[in-house]
Amino acid sequence: MQLECNQTIICGKIAKLGILRYTPAGIAVIEFTVKHVSRQKEAGVARQIILDILAVALGQLALTVAGFKLDSTVKLIGFLNRKSHMNQQLVLHTDHIELI
Repeated sequence: MQLECNQTIICGKIAKLGILRYTPAGIAVIEFTVKHVSRQKEAGVARQIILDILAVALGQLALTVAGFKLDSTVKLIGFLNRKSHMNQQLVLHTDHIELI
């Protein structure tokens, strides 16, 4: 049985912006890193959360992201996948991004 529940929502600041490139099919692609800082409760105890998450945007969304500036605060919605068949690093494939 294949499960379809894979959605991630995270807010943070753009820490790195890659170079806008195009796939062989002509689809725009950009990789970027978002730094997230928050306080979350776990087992009733508040803890400081600091992480960087690698994200990728394709198509029109990639063009939008390419116009953002470093340190822009954004909200990302997307799904997680490994970077490639050979690289198990998780990447957030962005379906929606908004400046906040």
